[in-house]
Amino acid sequence: MKLAVLLQCHKSSKQINYFLEALQHHDIYCFIHVDKKSNISEEITKSKNIIILPDEMRVDVQWAQYSQVEATLNLLKFAMSKCDFDYYCLVSGQDFSITSPEKILNFLEQGKNANYVNLFESLNNGAGHSNNYDKRNQIFYPNWILNKKKSTRILRRLWVAISGGYNHTFKFFIKKQLKNTKFYFGSSWWCIHKDFANYIFEYLKCNSYYEDFFRSSCCADESFFQTLLMNSPYRDTRKDYLHYIDWSQGGSSPKNLTCVDFDHIINSEKLFARKIDEDYELLDMLKKHQDMQ
Repeated sequence: MKLAVLLQCHKSSKQINYFLEALQHHDIYCFIHVDKKSNISEEITKSKNIIILPDEMRVDVQWAQYSQVEATLNLLKFAMSKCDFDYYCLVSGQDFSITSPEKILNFLEQGKNANYVNLFESLNNGAGHSNNYDKRNQIFYPNWILNKKKSTRILRRLWVAISGGYNHTFKFFIKKQLKNTKFYFGSSWWCIHKDFANYIFEYLKCNSYYEDFFRSSCCADESFFQTLLMNSPYRDTRKDYLHYIDWSQGGSSPKNLTCVDFDHIINSEKLFARKIDEDYELLDMLKKHQDMQ
């Protein structure tokens, strides 16, 4: 069993090095995409099993834009070119492993080729009617309207309202849709088996329009891979993702985990925790928990 950890980051090299140290195992390789805007590459630990993507494959990742998908595809493609891994696990620089490397590998080995991908409730997954997630793929979103600035958020909400609101879209505003495709949505962070990873690039090679469609979607990284999986021969292999994430505070970002959350994290039966923003007290607690296993 060989695992490729695909890590996307842009800050906090010290925390990233903590994470990499916790994942040390001869059958785990870490491939790192450092945002093109960031200059932390030199501060990140390198080794035979820790490889940073070359500059020509680095992407300037922007919130809610297709660049997030592009960076992920570059990571996946690069890792697949280096070795025939059994699993590819996408994580961020604000993640940390909950259990030991050996237990991570054992868990995946017993998974019977499952693909661990989260799904949100949407038209094609439980809701039965369009909601704000479906809206992300229904209308055209220019890149300039996709950022976190307050003025842009207001313009984006106005654009959504003019087109019919979050639960409906006037026919005039619906962009050309993908044929015979049902859209699904979920967390950006997943762990996929090599068979589905190979399928992704085979599909994209024959269907270039798929990427073109998502270039004008909002938060494409939360639909691109989910839609591919659920419209593929591997849809029945899906299981929920392997991340512990606390959304209890509401809003567009999860709670920043602290040592107060430690018991919930280790009892979650998940493999990774996010979001941790340089809370080294919690990181040390999680590392000690791994060492005791």
